[in-house]
Amino acid sequence: MEGNRTVRILVVGGGPAGLFFSLLAKREVPTATVHVREQNPPGVTYGWGVAFSESAAEALRPAAPDVVDALTAGMSHEQMVLSLDGTDVPVHVGRSYLNARWALLAALERIACEAGVTVEHESEAAVTEADLGDWDLVVGADGVNSRTRTRFAEHFAPTEELGSNWLAWYGTPRAYPPSIILRNSDHGLLMSHASQFSPDLSNFTVEVGQETFDRLGFGDMTEEESRALCEQLFADSLDGAPLRSNHSPWFRTTFLSCGHWTHHNLVLIGDALHTVHPSIGSGTRFAMRDAVYLTQALAGSGWDVEVGLKEFERARKPVADAFQAAAKRSIDWYEGLPGRTITHPTKFALEYLMRTGRVSYRDFRRRNRDVVLGYERDLR
Repeated sequence: MEGNRTVRILVVGGGPAGLFFSLLAKREVPTATVHVREQNPPGVTYGWGVAFSESAAEALRPAAPDVVDALTAGMSHEQMVLSLDGTDVPVHVGRSYLNARWALLAALERIACEAGVTVEHESEAAVTEADLGDWDLVVGADGVNSRTRTRFAEHFAPTEELGSNWLAWYGTPRAYPPSIILRNSDHGLLMSHASQFSPDLSNFTVEVGQETFDRLGFGDMTEEESRALCEQLFADSLDGAPLRSNHSPWFRTTFLSCGHWTHHNLVLIGDALHTVHPSIGSGTRFAMRDAVYLTQALAGSGWDVEVGLKEFERARKPVADAFQAAAKRSIDWYEGLPGRTITHPTKFALEYLMRTGRVSYRDFRRRNRDVVLGYERDLR
Protein backbone atom coordinates (compact mmCIF):
# COMPACT_ATOMS: atom_id res chain seq x y z
CA MET A 1 0.00 0.00 0.00
CA GLU A 2 1.99 2.97 -1.30
CA GLY A 3 3.27 5.06 1.58
CA ASN A 4 0.73 3.27 3.79
CA ARG A 5 -1.23 6.53 3.87
CA THR A 6 -4.70 5.45 2.84
CA VAL A 7 -5.07 2.29 4.93
CA ARG A 8 -8.62 1.77 6.17
CA ILE A 9 -9.07 -0.66 9.07
CA LEU A 10 -12.29 -2.10 10.48
CA VAL A 11 -12.06 -3.83 13.86
CA VAL A 12 -15.06 -5.87 14.97
CA GLY A 13 -15.15 -6.18 18.74
CA GLY A 14 -14.23 -3.59 21.36
CA GLY A 15 -12.59 -5.94 23.85
CA PRO A 16 -8.93 -5.87 24.90
CA ALA A 17 -7.64 -7.40 21.65
CA GLY A 18 -9.61 -5.12 19.34
CA LEU A 19 -8.99 -1.90 21.26
CA PHE A 20 -5.29 -2.57 21.79
CA PHE A 21 -4.70 -3.39 18.13
CA SER A 22 -6.67 -0.29 17.10
CA LEU A 23 -4.58 2.11 19.13
CA LEU A 24 -1.31 0.43 18.10
CA ALA A 25 -2.30 0.59 14.42
CA LYS A 26 -3.37 4.23 14.66
CA ARG A 27 -0.13 5.18 16.36
CA GLU A 28 1.85 3.29 13.73
CA VAL A 29 -0.01 4.98 10.86
CA PRO A 30 -1.49 8.25 12.19
CA THR A 31 -3.27 8.99 8.90
CA ALA A 32 -5.05 5.62 8.87
CA THR A 33 -8.80 5.33 9.37
CA VAL A 34 -9.37 2.90 12.25
CA HIS A 35 -12.99 2.13 13.13
CA VAL A 36 -14.14 -0.21 15.92
CA ARG A 37 -17.61 -1.74 16.01
CA GLU A 38 -18.72 -2.89 19.46
CA GLN A 39 -22.12 -4.44 20.12
CA ASN A 40 -22.36 -3.42 23.81
CA PRO A 41 -23.21 0.04 25.13
CA PRO A 42 -20.34 2.05 26.67
CA GLY A 43 -19.30 0.70 30.08
CA VAL A 44 -21.17 -2.60 29.74
CA THR A 45 -19.12 -5.77 29.98
CA TYR A 46 -19.23 -9.27 31.41
CA GLY A 47 -17.21 -10.45 34.39
CA TRP A 48 -15.14 -8.89 37.15
CA GLY A 49 -11.36 -8.58 37.47
CA VAL A 50 -8.61 -9.55 35.02
CA ALA A 51 -4.95 -10.18 35.76
CA PHE A 52 -1.57 -9.55 34.18
CA SER A 53 1.57 -11.23 35.41
CA GLU A 54 4.65 -9.02 35.67
CA SER A 55 6.22 -10.92 32.76
CA ALA A 56 3.11 -10.36 30.65
CA ALA A 57 3.13 -6.64 31.44
CA GLU A 58 6.81 -6.33 30.53
CA ALA A 59 6.23 -8.20 27.26
CA LEU A 60 3.54 -5.65 26.32
CA ARG A 61 5.44 -2.59 27.55
CA PRO A 62 7.63 -1.93 24.49
CA ALA A 63 4.53 -1.67 22.28
CA ALA A 64 2.75 0.90 24.46
CA PRO A 65 4.48 1.91 27.71
CA ASP A 66 1.72 4.36 28.68
CA VAL A 67 -0.95 1.67 28.34
CA VAL A 68 1.01 -0.78 30.48
CA ASP A 69 1.62 1.95 33.06
CA ALA A 70 -2.15 2.54 33.24
CA LEU A 71 -2.89 -1.17 33.63
CA THR A 72 -0.26 -1.78 36.33
CA ALA A 73 -1.01 1.25 38.49
CA GLY A 74 -3.65 -0.44 40.65
CA MET A 75 -3.93 -3.63 42.67
CA SER A 76 -0.96 -6.03 42.67
CA HIS A 77 -0.04 -9.23 44.50
CA GLU A 78 3.12 -11.29 44.94
CA GLN A 79 1.76 -14.03 47.19
CA MET A 80 -0.80 -16.71 46.43
CA VAL A 81 -2.78 -18.88 48.85
CA LEU A 82 -3.69 -22.50 48.17
CA SER A 83 -6.41 -23.56 50.61
CA LEU A 84 -7.66 -27.10 51.26
CA ASP A 85 -10.52 -27.65 53.69
CA GLY A 86 -9.57 -24.54 55.67
CA THR A 87 -5.79 -25.13 55.75
CA ASP A 88 -3.94 -22.38 53.90
CA VAL A 89 -0.57 -22.74 52.18
CA PRO A 90 0.81 -19.28 51.26
CA VAL A 91 3.35 -19.36 48.41
CA HIS A 92 5.43 -16.73 46.69
CA VAL A 93 4.77 -16.27 43.00
CA GLY A 94 5.68 -13.56 40.52
CA ARG A 95 3.92 -10.23 40.85
CA SER A 96 0.51 -9.97 39.21
CA TYR A 97 -1.54 -6.86 38.49
CA LEU A 98 -5.34 -6.89 38.60
CA ASN A 99 -7.90 -4.52 37.16
CA ALA A 100 -11.66 -4.40 37.00
CA ARG A 101 -12.55 -5.56 33.49
CA TRP A 102 -14.72 -2.47 32.94
CA ALA A 103 -11.88 -0.18 34.07
CA LEU A 104 -9.41 -1.92 31.74
CA LEU A 105 -11.74 -1.53 28.77
CA ALA A 106 -12.47 2.10 29.65
CA ALA A 107 -8.74 2.86 29.81
CA LEU A 108 -8.04 1.14 26.48
CA GLU A 109 -10.94 2.89 24.78
CA ARG A 110 -9.94 6.29 26.15
CA ILE A 111 -6.35 5.90 24.95
CA ALA A 112 -7.48 4.57 21.57
CA CYS A 113 -9.86 7.48 21.04
CA GLU A 114 -7.15 9.95 22.07
CA ALA A 115 -5.01 8.42 19.30
CA GLY A 116 -7.81 9.05 16.79
CA VAL A 117 -9.60 5.70 16.70
CA THR A 118 -13.38 5.83 16.21
CA VAL A 119 -15.40 3.49 18.46
CA GLU A 120 -19.00 2.81 17.53
CA HIS A 121 -21.04 1.21 20.34
CA GLU A 122 -24.31 -0.73 20.02
CA SER A 123 -23.28 -1.59 16.49
CA GLU A 124 -24.10 -4.62 14.38
CA ALA A 125 -20.89 -6.59 14.79
CA ALA A 126 -21.22 -9.21 12.05
CA VAL A 127 -18.66 -8.98 9.25
CA THR A 128 -20.03 -9.24 5.72
CA GLU A 129 -18.44 -9.91 2.35
CA ALA A 130 -19.16 -6.26 1.55
CA ASP A 131 -16.97 -5.21 4.51
CA LEU A 132 -14.04 -7.09 3.00
CA GLY A 133 -14.40 -4.96 -0.11
CA ASP A 134 -14.95 -1.66 1.71
CA TRP A 135 -11.94 -1.90 4.05
CA ASP A 136 -8.26 -2.61 3.42
CA LEU A 137 -8.03 -4.72 6.58
CA VAL A 138 -10.78 -6.30 8.68
CA VAL A 139 -9.91 -7.65 12.14
CA GLY A 140 -12.29 -10.07 13.86
CA ALA A 141 -11.81 -9.52 17.58
CA ASP A 142 -15.34 -10.43 18.65
CA GLY A 143 -14.56 -13.00 21.31
CA VAL A 144 -15.04 -16.70 21.90
CA ASN A 145 -18.57 -16.60 20.44
CA SER A 146 -17.28 -14.76 17.37
CA ARG A 147 -19.88 -14.26 14.68
CA THR A 148 -17.04 -13.41 12.32
CA ARG A 149 -15.44 -16.81 12.82
CA THR A 150 -18.82 -18.51 12.43
CA ARG A 151 -19.66 -16.53 9.28
CA PHE A 152 -16.37 -17.58 7.62
CA ALA A 153 -15.95 -20.96 9.36
CA GLU A 154 -15.20 -22.80 6.12
CA HIS A 155 -12.10 -20.62 5.71
CA PHE A 156 -10.91 -20.51 9.35
CA ALA A 157 -11.59 -24.23 10.04
CA PRO A 158 -12.17 -23.82 13.79
CA THR A 159 -12.11 -26.71 16.25
CA GLU A 160 -13.74 -26.45 19.66
CA GLU A 161 -13.44 -28.66 22.71
CA LEU A 162 -15.89 -28.07 25.54
CA GLY A 163 -14.58 -28.55 29.07
CA SER A 164 -16.24 -30.97 31.46
CA ASN A 165 -16.18 -28.74 34.56
CA TRP A 166 -18.77 -26.02 35.19
CA LEU A 167 -17.84 -22.47 36.26
CA ALA A 168 -19.72 -19.39 37.47
CA TRP A 169 -17.89 -16.04 37.72
CA TYR A 170 -18.97 -13.97 40.71
CA GLY A 171 -17.62 -10.99 42.61
CA THR A 172 -17.45 -10.40 46.35
CA PRO A 173 -16.49 -7.50 48.64
CA ARG A 174 -14.28 -9.84 50.71
CA ALA A 175 -10.58 -9.23 50.04
CA TYR A 176 -8.64 -12.26 48.76
CA PRO A 177 -5.04 -12.57 47.64
CA PRO A 178 -4.90 -14.72 44.51
CA SER A 179 -6.30 -17.95 45.91
CA ILE A 180 -7.39 -21.45 44.95
CA ILE A 181 -9.89 -22.74 47.49
CA LEU A 182 -10.78 -26.45 47.61
CA ARG A 183 -13.42 -28.03 49.82
CA ASN A 184 -14.18 -31.73 50.07
CA SER A 185 -17.93 -31.96 50.63
CA ASP A 186 -20.72 -34.53 50.66
CA HIS A 187 -21.63 -33.26 47.18
CA GLY A 188 -18.11 -33.74 45.80
CA LEU A 189 -15.15 -31.43 45.37
CA LEU A 190 -15.94 -27.69 45.44
CA MET A 191 -13.38 -25.23 44.11
CA SER A 192 -13.06 -21.47 43.82
CA HIS A 193 -10.57 -19.14 42.14
CA ALA A 194 -10.51 -15.84 44.07
CA SER A 195 -8.44 -12.64 43.76
CA GLN A 196 -8.85 -9.02 44.84
CA PHE A 197 -8.79 -6.62 41.88
CA SER A 198 -9.91 -3.32 43.46
CA PRO A 199 -10.02 -1.84 46.96
CA ASP A 200 -13.52 -3.22 47.52
CA LEU A 201 -13.99 -6.19 45.17
CA SER A 202 -12.56 -9.64 44.47
CA ASN A 203 -13.22 -12.23 41.81
CA PHE A 204 -14.82 -15.41 43.12
CA THR A 205 -15.18 -18.05 40.40
CA VAL A 206 -16.80 -21.29 41.49
CA GLU A 207 -15.82 -24.48 39.64
CA VAL A 208 -17.33 -27.96 40.03
CA GLY A 209 -17.29 -31.23 38.11
CA GLN A 210 -20.31 -32.60 36.27
CA GLU A 211 -21.35 -35.03 39.04
CA THR A 212 -21.26 -32.32 41.70
CA PHE A 213 -23.09 -29.94 39.37
CA ASP A 214 -25.85 -32.53 38.95
CA ARG A 215 -26.02 -33.51 42.64
CA LEU A 216 -26.51 -29.89 43.66
CA GLY A 217 -29.13 -29.32 40.96
CA PHE A 218 -27.47 -26.24 39.46
CA GLY A 219 -28.81 -27.09 36.01
CA ASP A 220 -32.39 -26.49 37.18
CA MET A 221 -31.68 -23.26 39.06
CA THR A 222 -31.99 -19.63 38.09
CA GLU A 223 -28.85 -17.50 38.13
CA GLU A 224 -29.94 -16.00 41.45
CA GLU A 225 -30.62 -19.41 43.02
CA SER A 226 -27.19 -20.64 41.94
CA ARG A 227 -25.53 -17.54 43.38
CA ALA A 228 -27.31 -18.00 46.72
CA LEU A 229 -26.34 -21.69 46.95
CA CYS A 230 -22.69 -20.97 46.07
CA GLU A 231 -22.68 -18.29 48.77
CA GLN A 232 -23.93 -20.92 51.22
CA LEU A 233 -21.45 -23.61 50.09
CA PHE A 234 -18.48 -21.27 50.54
CA ALA A 235 -19.83 -19.47 53.62
CA ASP A 236 -16.79 -20.38 55.76
CA SER A 237 -14.36 -18.88 53.26
CA LEU A 238 -16.52 -15.85 52.51
CA ASP A 239 -16.81 -15.12 56.23
CA GLY A 240 -20.25 -13.54 55.85
CA ALA A 241 -19.52 -11.61 52.66
CA PRO A 242 -22.04 -11.93 49.81
CA LEU A 243 -21.45 -13.13 46.27
CA ARG A 244 -22.52 -10.73 43.52
CA SER A 245 -23.59 -11.48 39.96
CA ASN A 246 -22.65 -9.65 36.78
CA HIS A 247 -24.35 -11.84 34.21
CA SER A 248 -22.95 -14.90 36.02
CA PRO A 249 -24.55 -18.01 34.51
CA TRP A 250 -22.87 -21.40 34.65
CA PHE A 251 -20.61 -22.11 31.68
CA ARG A 252 -18.05 -24.62 30.50
CA THR A 253 -14.80 -23.34 29.04
CA THR A 254 -14.32 -23.62 25.29
CA PHE A 255 -10.84 -24.61 24.14
CA LEU A 256 -10.73 -23.15 20.65
CA SER A 257 -8.19 -23.09 17.85
CA CYS A 258 -8.37 -22.36 14.13
CA GLY A 259 -6.71 -24.22 11.27
CA HIS A 260 -6.34 -20.96 9.34
CA TRP A 261 -5.98 -17.46 10.77
CA THR A 262 -6.80 -15.33 7.73
CA HIS A 263 -9.15 -15.08 4.78
CA HIS A 264 -8.22 -12.51 2.11
CA ASN A 265 -7.91 -9.25 4.10
CA LEU A 266 -9.72 -10.64 7.18
CA VAL A 267 -7.83 -11.87 10.25
CA LEU A 268 -8.93 -13.15 13.66
CA ILE A 269 -7.23 -12.27 16.95
CA GLY A 270 -7.86 -12.91 20.64
CA ASP A 271 -10.55 -15.33 21.79
CA ALA A 272 -12.12 -15.24 18.33
CA LEU A 273 -9.01 -17.06 17.10
CA HIS A 274 -7.83 -19.15 20.04
CA THR A 275 -8.51 -19.48 23.74
CA VAL A 276 -6.48 -20.45 26.78
CA HIS A 277 -8.02 -21.03 30.23
CA PRO A 278 -8.71 -18.84 33.30
CA SER A 279 -6.48 -21.11 35.39
CA ILE A 280 -3.24 -19.97 33.70
CA GLY A 281 -4.05 -16.28 33.98
CA SER A 282 -6.25 -13.93 32.08
CA GLY A 283 -6.76 -14.56 28.39
CA THR A 284 -6.57 -10.77 28.15
CA ARG A 285 -2.77 -10.80 27.93
CA PHE A 286 -2.89 -13.56 25.30
CA ALA A 287 -5.28 -11.48 23.21
CA MET A 288 -3.26 -8.29 23.59
CA ARG A 289 -0.09 -10.08 22.51
CA ASP A 290 -1.93 -11.03 19.31
CA ALA A 291 -2.48 -7.32 18.75
CA VAL A 292 1.24 -6.62 19.18
CA TYR A 293 2.29 -9.38 16.79
CA LEU A 294 -0.27 -8.31 14.19
CA THR A 295 0.85 -4.67 14.30
CA GLN A 296 4.51 -5.63 14.04
CA ALA A 297 3.86 -7.94 11.09
CA LEU A 298 1.90 -5.31 9.19
CA ALA A 299 4.43 -2.58 9.94
CA GLY A 300 7.26 -4.84 8.84
CA SER A 301 5.50 -5.43 5.52
CA GLY A 302 4.99 -1.71 4.90
CA TRP A 303 1.27 -2.33 5.50
CA ASP A 304 1.01 -4.70 2.59
CA VAL A 305 -1.97 -6.55 4.11
CA GLU A 306 -1.49 -9.84 2.26
CA VAL A 307 2.18 -10.08 3.21
CA GLY A 308 1.60 -8.79 6.74
CA LEU A 309 -1.13 -11.29 7.57
CA LYS A 310 1.01 -14.19 6.40
CA GLU A 311 3.88 -12.95 8.55
CA PHE A 312 1.54 -12.54 11.56
CA GLU A 313 0.54 -16.20 11.42
CA ARG A 314 4.09 -17.37 10.77
CA ALA A 315 5.56 -15.45 13.71
CA ARG A 316 2.75 -15.73 16.24
CA LYS A 317 1.49 -19.29 15.76
CA PRO A 318 4.41 -21.23 17.33
CA VAL A 319 4.31 -18.99 20.43
CA ALA A 320 0.52 -19.20 20.70
CA ASP A 321 0.53 -22.96 20.19
CA ALA A 322 3.02 -23.42 23.04
CA PHE A 323 0.88 -21.28 25.35
CA GLN A 324 -2.24 -23.21 24.36
CA ALA A 325 -0.43 -26.48 25.07
CA ALA A 326 0.30 -25.25 28.60
CA ALA A 327 -3.33 -24.20 28.95
CA LYS A 328 -4.48 -27.66 27.85
CA ARG A 329 -2.31 -29.30 30.51
CA SER A 330 -3.85 -26.98 33.09
CA ILE A 331 -7.39 -27.77 31.90
CA ASP A 332 -6.70 -31.51 32.08
CA TRP A 333 -5.33 -31.16 35.62
CA TYR A 334 -8.36 -29.19 36.81
CA GLU A 335 -10.81 -31.53 35.17
CA GLY A 336 -9.12 -34.50 36.82
CA LEU A 337 -9.55 -33.03 40.31
CA PRO A 338 -13.23 -33.97 40.82
CA GLY A 339 -12.36 -37.67 40.42
CA ARG A 340 -9.64 -37.54 43.09
CA THR A 341 -9.45 -37.29 46.87
CA ILE A 342 -7.22 -34.35 47.78
CA THR A 343 -5.93 -34.62 51.35
CA HIS A 344 -2.53 -32.91 51.66
CA PRO A 345 -2.54 -29.09 51.37
CA THR A 346 1.16 -28.69 50.50
CA LYS A 347 1.11 -31.54 47.99
CA PHE A 348 -1.90 -29.83 46.40
CA ALA A 349 0.02 -26.53 46.27
CA LEU A 350 3.01 -28.23 44.62
CA GLU A 351 0.80 -29.97 42.05
CA TYR A 352 -1.04 -26.75 41.26
CA LEU A 353 2.05 -24.68 40.58
CA MET A 354 3.75 -27.41 38.54
CA ARG A 355 0.66 -28.52 36.61
CA THR A 356 1.56 -26.92 33.24
CA GLY A 357 5.19 -27.99 33.16
CA ARG A 358 6.33 -24.37 33.08
CA VAL A 359 7.39 -24.34 36.77
CA SER A 360 9.81 -27.03 37.96
CA TYR A 361 10.12 -28.46 41.47
CA ARG A 362 13.51 -26.70 41.69
CA ASP A 363 11.90 -23.35 40.76
CA PHE A 364 9.18 -23.81 43.35
CA ARG A 365 11.67 -24.92 46.01
CA ARG A 366 13.88 -21.87 45.41
CA ARG A 367 10.98 -19.44 45.89
CA ASN A 368 9.23 -21.34 48.68
CA ARG A 369 11.99 -23.08 50.60
CA ASP A 370 10.21 -23.25 53.97
CA VAL A 371 7.05 -24.66 52.41
CA VAL A 372 8.97 -27.37 50.55
CA LEU A 373 11.22 -28.28 53.48
CA GLY A 374 8.15 -28.83 55.65
CA TYR A 375 6.63 -31.03 52.97
CA GLU A 376 9.86 -33.02 52.56
CA ARG A 377 10.03 -33.57 56.35
CA ASP A 378 6.46 -34.94 56.25
CA LEU A 379 7.53 -37.51 53.64
CA ARG A 380 10.29 -38.94 55.84
